[in-house]
Amino acid sequence: GLAQASWCSRLSVGFFAKPRPVAHCDAMPAEPDAAASEVKRFTRDDIEAVVKNKDQFKAFCKEKCAECGKPATKNASTMPSAVVIHMLDQWWCRECGRVLCQAHRIQGQHTCERLDQQKERNKNITHEQLASQIAEAEARKQAIEEEKKAEARRAAEAEEQQRLVRKDRRQLIAKKAKYVEDFLQGLARDTDAAAARGAARRDELLELYTRAKRIALTLYNEYEHPTLPGLAEEDWQDVKDIYERAREITGMFIAVEGQPLDMANPWDPPPPGAEQSVEADGAGLGRGLL
Repeated sequence: GLAQASWCSRLSVGFFAKPRPVAHCDAMPAEPDAAASEVKRFTRDDIEAVVKNKDQFKAFCKEKCAECGKPATKNASTMPSAVVIHMLDQWWCRECGRVLCQAHRIQGQHTCERLDQQKERNKNITHEQLASQIAEAEARKQAIEEEKKAEARRAAEAEEQQRLVRKDRRQLIAKKAKYVEDFLQGLARDTDAAAARGAARRDELLELYTRAKRIALTLYNEYEHPTLPGLAEEDWQDVKDIYERAREITGMFIAVEGQPLDMANPWDPPPPGAEQSVEADGAGLGRGLL
């Protein structure tokens, strides 16, 4: 009877017992990928470049929180990148360079390693040392601000110098255009010489005078109240063409300070083969004027 009870007990255990799991080699957990666990860190320039790039911006909108691993930037996908670039502080910590979700970035749950390291260092320094560090940081900040102001002043001075150069150039071509206008007006008033040239030449000179008067006024207005970033090059070329044609018709030229009016300007490149110095000719409102 005892043997039969023992046998029944073993049978009951074998029948109701759960089978033991068998471990297989392919079921073993994989080692964590070092590259996947590496925390991404961005500088300001880096993260701005990512957002500006169309393909990289899509990847940015799928970034995981560096602290908890949850989606961090999904809400950025609903906004244009041009808007996101001005809101980067919502997802990116400028101290440690990590991308974080709203909970860890905005709601005060963000543990920043850089700030923690600074706090740890501050525990072991005296009040005087801390005050000295703050003063040095403030001095560096002040020096950077002063350098920015100095750079802005230099840029403003350079821009003002360029403005004055443009103003002088506009004045010079306006003055030459006025000389051409006055020259053609004098030809139109000389009725005897106009009659001797014939009706066709007389009418052409009158037409040249009308054009020269209009352009001279335009160039003077550009000198007084500029509307163009540079010179009115097309109008100036028309003045030169008008003067050249008037000289062909009449065989006469404009004299300034006893010298023929020089339609070349100081900033013009020298003609091919010219050996004369840029400052050599100071007469005739030519190359030596500026």
